[in-house]
Amino acid sequence: MAAKPGPVPRAARPLILSLFAVPVLANSAAAARLVVVLRTPPESQPPPTVTQLLVGAGIVLATNIVTFGLLYWQLDSGGPNGRLAHSESYPGLPVPEIGAEGLAAPGWQPRFQDHLYLAYTNVVAYSPTDTLPLTHRVRGLMAIQSMISLAVLVVVISRVINILPS
Repeated sequence: MAAKPGPVPRAARPLILSLFAVPVLANSAAAARLVVVLRTPPESQPPPTVTQLLVGAGIVLATNIVTFGLLYWQLDSGGPNGRLAHSESYPGLPVPEIGAEGLAAPGWQPRFQDHLYLAYTNVVAYSPTDTLPLTHRVRGLMAIQSMISLAVLVVVISRVINILPS
């Protein structure tokens, strides 16, 4: 499938979705590790520098955005193939252009960039800004994504504020 991009067989879709668990779990572990490193007393290890903290947090948050953007893209309306075939009539993540006349061309479908934008806004605002999740699965994923980013940002920002000279 990776060697020949194109439509994904419907039978392979559960496998593809389960593969998303690997980067989500790895990124969650990286976020947890970052929090643990920042909560460890300075006597047991040298404290990380501001640059190290910001780079580490940036990597975790960027991975969070890309991973969940891809996941939302795969889940919404049956994935890319489902959207092309218009197989599911109700989207899990309805963007404003869907169902509102005059905002987009007839037959408009969200692209990966729309789902990446959703993942970005969910990280920085801890909630969807213009796209409401309509399924339990997507709501749960958005909650997990927000928890990862909140844990990283709160701990890193509080540590950076204490490290920066006044």
